Amino acid sequence: MRVEPIAPADAMRTLRDALPLRTERLVLRTLRPDDLEAVRAYRNAPGQRRWTYNRDQTEAELMAWTAGGAPVYLRDGDAAQLGIELDGRLVGDLMLRITSLAGRQFELGWMIAADAQGKGIATEAARAALRLAWAMGAHRVIADLDEENVASRIVAERLGMAVEARLVENEVNPATGELGTALILAVRHDAA
Repeated sequence: MRVEPIAPADAMRTLRDALPLRTERLVLRTLRPDDLEAVRAYRNAPGQRRWTYNRDQTEAELMAWTAGGAPVYLRDGDAAQLGIELDGRLVGDLMLRITSLAGRQFELGWMIAADAQGKGIATEAARAALRLAWAMGAHRVIADLDEENVASRIVAERLGMAVEARLVENEVNPATGELGTALILAVRHDAA
């Protein structure tokens, strides 16, 4: 069966038309400059970087992260970072990255502020983003997680994702200096 690649203009149009995306409790929207302090508070909170394999973000990185503007999908690796609002307060963000236009594949990632965790916010936001990925033409969506990130694995499994790969000690985590083992979970559109 021949597979046509995702057309970048179609993907961007679908995403832009969907935003802001509302769920039962949440609003997913592009990040903006006035989100800087909220993003700094949850992204650079002690323990949070453990799961993202990054060091704390600098002021310049946070400013770029929250610069605002419409998401752009022109090539593999391009991503939209969407803020997650609950009751008008930014409580996290979600990444929707195209990993392969030709293969029609996306990656989802999420981070929720510590005081908002355990309330189903990540699951609700990720489920909405997964539906959006399908609307944008995705065939397959993955989540790339540290094996010890049990909470995110539960979210991925609630989306119908299953473990496809376990990469043993495949990367050094800059936040801890230790080797980490990654799990790749995935769901295909025809299996969702």
